[in-house]
Amino acid sequence: MRLSRLYIDIPLSVGQEIVLPKESAHYLLNVLRLRVGTSITLFNGEGGEYIAHLITATKKMAQLQIIEYKEIERESFLQLTLVQAISRPEHINYTLQKSVELGVQHIVPVIAERSPPFDKNKISKREQHWQKIIISACEQSGRNRLPHLHNIQPLTNWLNKPQQGIRIVLSPNGKKFLSHNIFPLSQRETKGNSITVLIGAEGGLTENEIQQATKTGYLDIRLGARILRTETAAVTMLAICQALWGDLHSENP
Repeated sequence: MRLSRLYIDIPLSVGQEIVLPKESAHYLLNVLRLRVGTSITLFNGEGGEYIAHLITATKKMAQLQIIEYKEIERESFLQLTLVQAISRPEHINYTLQKSVELGVQHIVPVIAERSPPFDKNKISKREQHWQKIIISACEQSGRNRLPHLHNIQPLTNWLNKPQQGIRIVLSPNGKKFLSHNIFPLSQRETKGNSITVLIGAEGGLTENEIQQATKTGYLDIRLGARILRTETAAVTMLAICQALWGDLHSENP
């Protein structure tokens, strides 16, 4: 039976007793309906996971005791970065959740020309909301390390920063199709290397933005004859990269 997983943002050690924050206690006791004696998996984003027992449970308080540490890692050896133009909330929320499940290590939300307007005074609140989505996706997918959520920034700012590794921008008029032969790298040669994927918002990136990206080293790639929605494009690209060069490959080491 798979144990419920919970992210705790504190140092963890075997033998430690933890009184959970109210929100986490409510989730365990009232949503999952766990009872005293139940085991749960804890992780703090620093690698590995801990097995803990629920030792005290009241209406408003839950206390756990850590009994075992497991040095388990589920990170892909392919370093994936998603540069996602901010889209409508329901779309970018979905994109963030699924990208975490697919093993992305860095998420860079950028403001593109076709990004919908939003209140810049609420940037911090939006980033906190996205961080909660990332944590929840890690809890669900079994990841023990949190992807790094970069600060919101204009796309031009990101493109002007020094970047390494393979860089891809999706374009309906892209000059190349994504395939195993597009990069002179076998799966094992790609191990430890990085791939950055740039995805537009609803309506895609403008031609000017695509040109800016290609001038900084991005390859303009197209995926078949159909136009994908922004959230579909991101998930598709990350899944293809993991299948061709990452840990979804049949020759997974």
